[in-house]
Amino acid sequence: MKNAVLIELNSYHDECLYSQIRFLKDSNYTVTLIINSQIFERAEEYLHLAKHVIIYDHRSVKNFLNKIVWTLKQYLYIIKNGADIAIFNTASSRLEVILLSTLLKRKVKLFGILHNLKKVNHSLSQKLINKAIKKYFVLNDFLENSVLIEDKSIELQSFYPILFPKYNTVNLLKPRDEIWISIPGKLDFNRRDYDLIVEALLMMNSRENLKFVILGNTNSENLRNSVFLKQLKVNNIHENFILFDYFIENSLFHEYIAKSDYILLPLKSVGDNYAKYKIMGSYNLAFAYKKSLICPKGLEHIDDIHEHSTFYENGIELSKILNNIIDDREIYKTKYDSKKWEFKEQQNKYIGFIESK
Repeated sequence: MKNAVLIELNSYHDECLYSQIRFLKDSNYTVTLIINSQIFERAEEYLHLAKHVIIYDHRSVKNFLNKIVWTLKQYLYIIKNGADIAIFNTASSRLEVILLSTLLKRKVKLFGILHNLKKVNHSLSQKLINKAIKKYFVLNDFLENSVLIEDKSIELQSFYPILFPKYNTVNLLKPRDEIWISIPGKLDFNRRDYDLIVEALLMMNSRENLKFVILGNTNSENLRNSVFLKQLKVNNIHENFILFDYFIENSLFHEYIAKSDYILLPLKSVGDNYAKYKIMGSYNLAFAYKKSLICPKGLEHIDDIHEHSTFYENGIELSKILNNIIDDREIYKTKYDSKKWEFKEQQNKYIGFIESK
């Protein structure tokens, strides 16, 4: 049996961990997790799959010296326990990642996930990591060829982390006549344009059965968020939203996704970030639960999105799509027939890359 170490020192990107753990475990690897303390707190559904779990508490590793000492301890632990491979779930930016990957170079096989290809050619920290890690995963097929990588020794392989644990059901009751359109993530105007939804709703004559589920904390203390929430009431459309003023537990989050009719990406425009360098987390949620997307134009060149989405350019087009859904909720739903959505297919791609020479 081979030994793998899966490392995530940030407090995010944990949605990619479970699939990898399952791929590795089902391929006769033992798995050691080195994870941020915040991830540890919300990972109870899969921690038992790891042989060892080491917690990275950022509160106790603040200064430069502490980071170096902590990293050296992890290096010695990984070597002592005979790791064959180490996978950095976020292979960028952090001093600890730079140092640990450098120390492990030539000692174990190294892999990483690149969540943003914009950094691969120009970021100094990424170039330092690239000296140690030559094999990277990306999270969609289109990212394998979307950027010309200057370092020709780097290899890219896509995989889709679309497997999630079975969470305890909260038995959500969805009225038969309601149409749920989910928007994953907290209310954040830096990432999404929620005003598009308001604009579209105000153009519609019939909308009572339509529910937009913002799957994250509304954080009403934020001024921009507060203005938006008041706007919903002023325009008498607050009944068209399901909102939360608290952090949503994984079980509730995933049950809403599972019971949604569509997933919406509310954006007025798509820049290079999402057209060229990275994915949105909503993609893999849609793929995991086989949901169709409502997307802004500018993403049609991504095959998966093209096949499983309907597109709008502005609030007017979004309102037309919503009207059509009210008339026939199945109108834009697509079938996920490709083998690429099967566990075994993704496992073979992932393990095949890890075990390649």
